[in-house]
Amino acid sequence: MVDSTDLVIIASVVQTVVISLTLLVFIFQFRSQERATKESAVANVMGRYTDYIGMLVERPELAKLLDFDSAMRPPEEEGPPPTLSEEERTLTAYLLLGYGLFEEIFSLHKKKWMDDETWTQWATFLERMTKQPAFRRIHRGTRGTFDKEFQDYVSKLMGEES
Repeated sequence: MVDSTDLVIIASVVQTVVISLTLLVFIFQFRSQERATKESAVANVMGRYTDYIGMLVERPELAKLLDFDSAMRPPEEEGPPPTLSEEERTLTAYLLLGYGLFEEIFSLHKKKWMDDETWTQWATFLERMTKQPAFRRIHRGTRGTFDKEFQDYVSKLMGEES
């Protein structure tokens, strides 16, 4: 027969288990919320970067903010940088926007937020873009300023060593 002391002990154990489980749920929710906040902050910055480069496309006179002649020059090239025409600077700004977009798409696939079929379509488009000399110049000239894993992937598509 169960006496009152046993019932109190059972009730205490059950209460402790319920409280412990509740605390675990709160901890997991807090971590999920913290991760979502961080990812939102990164997405916000990437969006602002895209807006910044888009501004250079819309207002070519602001391209002086970023010296495309030097900035998009691969570090291994020697001598004075080639001078780009206004049209080439605009093209470079557009391609830089595209490069940033491809990096975001790569990141979404890496996080498993994009299905493989959709990624394959984007990867095919990216592979075709790597054939463009201006795109290759941007890739080489921006080494170290984008996600390393993404840049290594693009280098591989281009047949280069990482």
